[in-house]
Amino acid sequence: MKSIRTKITLCLILTVLIALVASGISSIIPNYHSTISIVDHMMSETAVLAAERVEQELTAYKNVAMDTGCIPQLTDPSVALDEKRSVIDERCAMHNFQRGNIIGLDGISIFDGKDYSDREYVKQAMQGNVYVSEPLISKITGELSIMVAAPLYENGIHGSSIAGVVYFVPQETFLNDIVSSIQVGENSRAYMINKSGDTIADITLETITVQNIETEAQSDPSLKDLAAIHSAMRQGQNGFGSYKGAERNMFVAYAPVRDTDGWSIAVTAPQLNYLSTTYFGMAINIGVILLSILISIVIALVLAGSISKPMKACAQRMKLLVEGDLETPMPKVTSKDETGMLVRSTSSLVESLSGIIHDISYLLNELASQNLNVHTQHEDAYVGDFRNILLSMRHMKTELSDIIMQVNRSADQVASASSQLSESAQTLSQGTVEQASSVEELAARINTISDQVKDTASGALELRGQTHHTGEEVSLCNQQMQNLMEAMDKIQTSSHEIEKILKTIDDIAFQTNILSLNAAVEAARAGEAGKGFAVVAEEVRNLAAKSSEAAQNTSALIERSTDAVNTGTEIARHTAQILDQVVGSIQSVVDSIDNIATVSTDQSEAVWQVSEGINQISVVVQSNSATAQEGASASEQLSAEAAELKHLVDQFQFAEN
Repeated sequence: MKSIRTKITLCLILTVLIALVASGISSIIPNYHSTISIVDHMMSETAVLAAERVEQELTAYKNVAMDTGCIPQLTDPSVALDEKRSVIDERCAMHNFQRGNIIGLDGISIFDGKDYSDREYVKQAMQGNVYVSEPLISKITGELSIMVAAPLYENGIHGSSIAGVVYFVPQETFLNDIVSSIQVGENSRAYMINKSGDTIADITLETITVQNIETEAQSDPSLKDLAAIHSAMRQGQNGFGSYKGAERNMFVAYAPVRDTDGWSIAVTAPQLNYLSTTYFGMAINIGVILLSILISIVIALVLAGSISKPMKACAQRMKLLVEGDLETPMPKVTSKDETGMLVRSTSSLVESLSGIIHDISYLLNELASQNLNVHTQHEDAYVGDFRNILLSMRHMKTELSDIIMQVNRSADQVASASSQLSESAQTLSQGTVEQASSVEELAARINTISDQVKDTASGALELRGQTHHTGEEVSLCNQQMQNLMEAMDKIQTSSHEIEKILKTIDDIAFQTNILSLNAAVEAARAGEAGKGFAVVAEEVRNLAAKSSEAAQNTSALIERSTDAVNTGTEIARHTAQILDQVVGSIQSVVDSIDNIATVSTDQSEAVWQVSEGINQISVVVQSNSATAQEGASASEQLSAEAAELKHLVDQFQFAEN
């Protein structure tokens, strides 16, 4: 990730660069095009002027040849050959011709007798045309020559019959002198080509008639641009262009030479001759751009540093803040711009957060120290959305204080309930002890009754063989029956007492169950601190359930015993009645002995069952006694836990409303 300093530097540099490049381009390109336009105009004018000069020179030569063709002496047979030679030589000297000649209608020179009939210039002149030949090597002299030929008219009258041909040969450097005189600057050059593309005039004679750029371009691709220009020249066009020379880039302007057979002149000059100033200006602009970029870099670095340094400091401080550093101070910044505002705002933020966090730490430590009446030390630091933090802390403190106070009240209730449960358990324990004693006494009485019933049965059997003692035995039996009835009444009374005790046990178990449920509810309200109470409450509830179940079982057994006792009572009363009757009638007693024996046997069985029930009651009572002891112990433990909880709660300093 690029830093903001780098981004600012790059933005400034790019802005300056774009501005400078745009400014440079807006000045260089128009200047370049203006220079090109000037060069185009100047060189094109030079090429046209050069073509016109060549045209004028050739026209002058053609006029000389045409005027010479109208001299009557030259066609007059009476004029001597030397005189004709003199006229020709005079014209050559006057117009700076190398030589001149007269050709007869047969194509034979009248001066040297050579045949010129195959020469193009002779053919053209014979047809009445004033003709200038292309530079060519003379078959006579072997020199490079240009022939200016005109028809020789009969009697010197223009338009009359042609009597021959007169021609002149200008100096061999005639065209070269013209193109050599054309200068448009240092290292400039002018040359001419014909309609075939052959060079016919140049500053040097080596290229004349032997150089054809278009032909050479077929094997040399570097001449492609120049060959295209020569093609346009051959087509008689005026124009301006450029091409890459052997050593440098060149401008070229060209123009056709009128009144010739496809001649065209070209003027070339190095581009550097005209663009050096432009290139120098471009170099200056590039230098200015580079210098401006350098200066902009320095300015951008200074500016970016002044912006990025405070921002970096802010970023580093915020990183330290994220890491939990609240003490490291922010660096001092004296600037009053946005960066200074950023640093000062960051410093204020850190100080504000530090104050808030330290205050929150103080509040939490006080709460941890059981001080619920603590208050903030920096209330003014809680501004804006930070105010919600303070309000939340206050709400938490209030809610926590209320919860602790509820736990305190619940602890009092648990302590009171556990005390009551302990007292009830003690009472239950004492009741079960007394119940056990009564049950033992009842068992002893039942055993006595059992023995008595057995004796009655035995007596009834003996009565069968001892009839004479019936009266006495009946009396004794009547007494025993009275004792039996009394014993039955006692058993019934004890059973009622046991039922009352069992009812008390069941009531105690029910109250214990209710107390355990209340203790469980209060433990649940106490949360983590009440888990121990919940366990104790559950154990107490289980003990109460067991006590209730045992009391119900014992009650059922007592009910069965009571039913048996009632049955025995009724039997005993019936027996007493019979005995009363036996006193009056021995025979009736004898008849009833069998019944007595049977009833006695049944009674004995019933008494045995009662004895077994009493034994079961004894076991249950002992179990109830142990359960009561355990309930008392658990109640005492619950009371101790409640006292410890109240002690812990009392250590809190509650918030004042």
